[in-house]
Amino acid sequence: MWMSLSVLLAAAVLTASCGASSSNTTSAAAPGTASGPVVLTVTSGSKVKSYSLADLQRLKVVTGNGGMKGKAGAVTGPFAYKGVALTDLLNAVGGVAAGQSVKLTGTDGYTKTLTYDQVTSGGFATYDATGNPVTPAAKPILAVVYSSNGAALDSTVGPIEFGLLSDQNLVSDGSSWVKLLESVDIIPAQ
Repeated sequence: MWMSLSVLLAAAVLTASCGASSSNTTSAAAPGTASGPVVLTVTSGSKVKSYSLADLQRLKVVTGNGGMKGKAGAVTGPFAYKGVALTDLLNAVGGVAAGQSVKLTGTDGYTKTLTYDQVTSGGFATYDATGNPVTPAAKPILAVVYSSNGAALDSTVGPIEFGLLSDQNLVSDGSSWVKLLESVDIIPAQ
């Protein structure tokens, strides 16, 4: 009888230890927390998602060309960018609904508030590479970018910035871009 109990006890210990050894031991950040220094926080009410640069680089990549037209008409770019679609980040905290807006804030204090229409339809002024107004063939991709021409963004605009990308050589108003981006907030409908 003691032998039977010993065998059952040994089998139970062996089964428990097998289950533990097959568990996933990969370390991952808790939902909503970054796996490194936070470069971006996305908020919708009580839902908050924080991202490190590495977290953003692991998300679905969007690519395209983009550039800026300054107030005096000078054009910078277009350059080839890589980043994450703004809508993917918004969807991670529940998405944006009609009547809501999206506020983008840089570490330098600059803010840009996008309307629901701009987020969903890309309603922005766009220009060709020489600064002449054009109507794009497809709506621009609103993106949080982390790479320009294959390199990390320099410290004057990054590590991340918000911009408009397309498969054409389009530029948009410089005021539409947010350098040194640090937060994205969904603003409730008024």
